[in-house]
Amino acid sequence: MKIFIYCLFAILLFSCADVSNKSAFTGEAPKHNTAPVGTISSESIYQVTDTFQTQNDKKVALSSFEGKPTVVGMIFTHCTYACPRLTADIKSIEEKLKSENGKVNYLLVSFDSQRDLPEQLQKFANANQLDKNFTLLHGDENAVRTLSVLLNVQFEKDAEGNFSHSNIISVLDKKGVLVFQKEGLNGDQTDIISTIKQQL
Repeated sequence: MKIFIYCLFAILLFSCADVSNKSAFTGEAPKHNTAPVGTISSESIYQVTDTFQTQNDKKVALSSFEGKPTVVGMIFTHCTYACPRLTADIKSIEEKLKSENGKVNYLLVSFDSQRDLPEQLQKFANANQLDKNFTLLHGDENAVRTLSVLLNVQFEKDAEGNFSHSNIISVLDKKGVLVFQKEGLNGDQTDIISTIKQQL
């Protein structure tokens, strides 16, 4: 019975299926987290020095996204349920911020270091009609794991090479400091939109 309860809990925690909406992080970033121009805060995700590849096969560091608020989701392209929905949620955020076009980064980072190479990321971008505001990133396993820990996004690879994972949308400020998170799919985006506007 204990084993069954543990397995059920693990499935609910890591499932690629829908989970209830809740805020994973709702606190405002402390004032000292805002670094002076030209420096990176000690709380910034942009301190990660790993190199990633975009869907256009361009090598970038996370710090290249500095200067704009950034909306981040972690996905993998072979996911058939949660990842397309999470992507659609982020597209919806972009649509609601149409008046701020070009002022916000939209970033999708793949869990799948083996299969989600730039060409595959581009296919996913095309299939989901993602515009030029979206950057999709491939990184090695260590880089992806480091970012997932910093964003508190849990994932686990299964025997078939797919991933069980939490579904979280993160908002970073212009310096890469995490200022808000929302967990779940198809949730109310009012608080996310409000947070992004405060960062512009």
